[in-house]
Amino acid sequence: MSESLQVVFAVIVLTITILLMVLAVGALVLVNTRRRLKHRADMEEAARRRQQEVLLAEREAIKQTLNHIGSELHDNVGQLITSAQLAVYGLRSRVSDTDRMDAAEEAIDRVHHEVRRISHGIMADMWHRRTLAEAIQDEAERIERVVRQPVMISIADEPRRLDPDASTILYRVFQEAVNNALKHSKASRITISLHHGPPFRIEVADDGRGFDPAGIAGHAGLSTIRHRCELIGFDAVCATAPGQGCRWTFTERMPQRAE
Repeated sequence: MSESLQVVFAVIVLTITILLMVLAVGALVLVNTRRRLKHRADMEEAARRRQQEVLLAEREAIKQTLNHIGSELHDNVGQLITSAQLAVYGLRSRVSDTDRMDAAEEAIDRVHHEVRRISHGIMADMWHRRTLAEAIQDEAERIERVVRQPVMISIADEPRRLDPDASTILYRVFQEAVNNALKHSKASRITISLHHGPPFRIEVADDGRGFDPAGIAGHAGLSTIRHRCELIGFDAVCATAPGQGCRWTFTERMPQRAE
């Protein structure tokens, strides 16, 4: 073999060796990168699972605490109020001021009703005791009684119970929409419509000043409400503009029919 061929052969061998080394190093780097990514993903998954466990534990603890408080209000405090009612009723024949007795009886009746409402509202199994429509009606009555804000409410179709989690989230976003109207809209009236469907639909409208949906302050609230509705398969639509009031619509998504 001539000297020139030997040089060419040596260059080829050296080149192949270098390429193999580069490929080997690249393969090692790739394997190491994949291992690091997998380890990071495993760590993130473990952290996510830990966070879920913590949130679940906190949720269970809160539910137990609320259930206990609700039971105490419903049973013990309710019994005390009932005893007070009986005592007032027993004094009626001995007291000449009937107007004051009527006022005392009415006050005790209101307290009894309010304690029952609060206890049912915070107990964990609240949706086994009342429907979402009943909870919305109670909230509308509370707003008219406490806030002195006129509320028009209409309920259509045959009553239909939703999943407890869906009922809870819908009730919370309904409350948020109503609270926003009470705080910011300066409305003279709030209108609530509930359609059992299907599809299930809740509308919360006010005749207030409205707002620009593109505004930063409003956008954050819109995203939160929409995200919560996404979790339960509902669409949340907000129709508003400055000076034109605000209307929230929460609509159940219906499964697509196969053609």
